[in-house]
Amino acid sequence: MVKIAIAGGSGQVAREIINAIRARERHSIVILTRSDTSTTVGSSGIKWKQVDYEDKTALRDTLRGIDTVLSFIQLLSDPGQKAQKNLIDAAIAAGVRRFSPSEYGR
Repeated sequence: MVKIAIAGGSGQVAREIINAIRARERHSIVILTRSDTSTTVGSSGIKWKQVDYEDKTALRDTLRGIDTVLSFIQLLSDPGQKAQKNLIDAAIAAGVRRFSPSEYGR
């Protein structure tokens, strides 16, 4: 089973991708969010993890064991793209094999 982390997974585009991944029933999904996850109701096979994109060490620890990261971080709300750069650095440090950036939004 491939483990996929989705950054910015609560947005509309990400939801479409999540639904497509879930339909295959072959992958586990972790949605990375800045929001408090204590009130989030998870669907079957989906976990929610609150993250701080400023903390590379915590991001690295969160991404350990993840095979693929799909980033849907809104670039317009992240001047300088620091959150995504930190996510990329953490993914490399955690040994993530695949990373799909948010560049589609440009």
